[in-house]
Amino acid sequence: MNLKRLTAAGALVLLATAACSMTTEAITQKPYAPSDGIRVHLDSDVVFENLMIISDGNGEGVLYGLVNNRSEEAVTAEISGGDITESFDVEASSHLNFSTAELAENDELILIEGDFQPGYNVDTIVTAGGAEAPATIPVITACASGYEDAFPDAQCD
Repeated sequence: MNLKRLTAAGALVLLATAACSMTTEAITQKPYAPSDGIRVHLDSDVVFENLMIISDGNGEGVLYGLVNNRSEEAVTAEISGGDITESFDVEASSHLNFSTAELAENDELILIEGDFQPGYNVDTIVTAGGAEAPATIPVITACASGYEDAFPDAQCD
């Protein structure tokens, strides 16, 4: 192959590669929840992070996640729908994590009962600071790695 053909082939490959990056939006520029739970932005100041229900498969679940309040005022955040009605007071410029290992050790996790199984989704409404949004919260098995603290007696294979 002569040098002209090799240069032309290289330029064609470079042009094709550049065209691909021009037509495809970079996924890393979009916010996403890198976890099993979901993220719900109510506004720029209040965000529900990593919302999920950990279930033992027997009609009980534990609500996991946190509420991040970036505003200069305290807010009351609420999750309601299905069999869930929970509210949280979150101080200004802080967050409230209702799924810590310390809460699990002290049996202070938010226990909910309902007709759901791992793999289900629970339709809810989340509110805070006068804003509201729908949230479809996934139900995750207590047997999944990292969630054993929610139900230490869960029958896992």
